[in-house]
Amino acid sequence: MNLAFARELIGPAMYFGLMGDGQPIGRYDDMWDGWCIKVICDHLGLGVKTGLPYIWHRKASNPFVNLKKEYKGIY
Repeated sequence: MNLAFARELIGPAMYFGLMGDGQPIGRYDDMWDGWCIKVICDHLGLGVKTGLPYIWHRKASNPFVNLKKEYKGIY
């Protein structure tokens, strides 16, 4: 997820949840945070811009390894 924000306005709310080994749902914390902040900004009347990323990240990764890491967030 590509995400930018005004630190002075909503910076403290952008603290991601706990992540890493031993946490129940890692790898989704940035997406959940972004979705929650979008709802809060809509409620407060603050603008949120979405669109294509400015920088493309191209990295070969193993989809089966990623699935093993992310399946708890899918089911």
